Amino acid sequence: MDDLIKLERNVRSTYATTLSLLASRYHYHIPISERDVPGLPRVLFLGNHSSGKSSFINHIAGTEIQHSGLAPTDDGFTLITHGETEETLDGQTVVTHPDLDYQDMADLGPEFLAKLQYKTYPAEILRHLTLIDSPGMIDSASGSQLRGYDFRECVRRFSESADLILFFFDPDKPGTTGEAISIFTEQLVGLDHKLLIILNKVDLFDHIRDFARTYGTLCWNLSKTIPTKDTPRIYTTYIPDIATGEADQKNTIPLGDFDASREEIIAEIKRAPARRADNLVSGLLIQAKRLAVHSAVCLEAASAYNHLTNKIRLGICFSLLLVGGASWLTRTWWFNDEWRVAFSERNWQALTTPGIVVGSAVAISVLIALIMSYALRKLRRSIISEEGLDVFFKRAYKNEFSIRKRADLYSIWDAVKPGILGVVRAHGLRSLSTSSSSRKLLKKLEQSIEKEIPSLRRKIDFTSSFLSNDVQPDVEHDEQPPKDSVSLDETPAPPVREEEDRSAKS
Repeated sequence: MDDLIKLERNVRSTYATTLSLLASRYHYHIPISERDVPGLPRVLFLGNHSSGKSSFINHIAGTEIQHSGLAPTDDGFTLITHGETEETLDGQTVVTHPDLDYQDMADLGPEFLAKLQYKTYPAEILRHLTLIDSPGMIDSASGSQLRGYDFRECVRRFSESADLILFFFDPDKPGTTGEAISIFTEQLVGLDHKLLIILNKVDLFDHIRDFARTYGTLCWNLSKTIPTKDTPRIYTTYIPDIATGEADQKNTIPLGDFDASREEIIAEIKRAPARRADNLVSGLLIQAKRLAVHSAVCLEAASAYNHLTNKIRLGICFSLLLVGGASWLTRTWWFNDEWRVAFSERNWQALTTPGIVVGSAVAISVLIALIMSYALRKLRRSIISEEGLDVFFKRAYKNEFSIRKRADLYSIWDAVKPGILGVVRAHGLRSLSTSSSSRKLLKKLEQSIEKEIPSLRRKIDFTSSFLSNDVQPDVEHDEQPPKDSVSLDETPAPPVREEEDRSAKS
């Protein structure tokens, strides 16, 4: 795990030194920051209720950790990691524990924390993994009204931090629940690279035609929910009985190929540390590219707005100076002696004509100011509209577009445009920095995207899985466990920190 720890430190450093300051200047929210990268690789289990999520966790752990059954067994998330003894923590303790990395989950609300659990178990596979079990999805797309907390937001949070997502379906409900459809179309968008779709419980089929019918139904439902040309691969498997290692059903279809598929899924789970390395770098690169586009368009729009408003203000000031100076220089011509005498004697009736002239000038000035104010508001609205931002996006990347088509930039732009609209409407264009230091930070970020971030991938070598069946990791029993699997009764020992300091210095 040394390479993974070094990579996490490099990723944290890049977030802190290259992304954070620029993000704060342009009000860009980084979903994954330097505080979120530590900890063990995480595997998230999603799916309909009674689809076999908890049973699969029990299978790979080799013992019963989670309760399972046909009826829904729980309505909260469960974090499962390694520990020398079996222990369970409640959600409030999890988000306040100083040695766990779930403090950001506290804002999901007390209802969520009341149903959140953290379990430790002395299973070998958990030494290098954290498994996240989720409640079964239901038919209602608005599960927050039934669960008491925002289930879809919780799924989004866990999915973004997970390194592998397993989505389970069963023969009874092959992709037809309302929550499953909404999760695919909203919360899991852009996370296809770490998603495995699993049709479980194939041992329930008596005939191969029943299996083919259910498999086709799932493919049809997924084709309507996942906007891709080809349907993603669907792993078909079942979970044998823990005691006997055989299928529960005796009269079933041949299961040899489904056994091989289950081993492929387990192999992907064991490859989570390698996936974590890829996800760390990929996630950092995605956030860096989005921040670069966000900052470049904000900078272009703010600069254009400031340039136009400055020109308008200069024009108004020049006009006022010109009119005032001309009036002052020609005062002997148009301000006759009778008015001067009446003004000195304070004979206001005799000053009716010049009063009308001065009042008209003031009224015209106020009218011009109102017109200019309206013009500025209209200009601001045109800039912060979707069409206006599209213009500034093309202007910011005109050099790139003049060379070749950049579908990748348009894809990033579609992702960040709603955020920019929210920023300029909430904070205003004048809150966006146009200083030379911001331009330098943006240039530094673009250079980091080109060279530094891709080079992080070359600094690690995951040629084999950490948990391969042939070679088991050499783990000493007195070794301090990784951060997600700390002892819940004791704080980490000081020698570990000293060892980490020495490794950091080296």
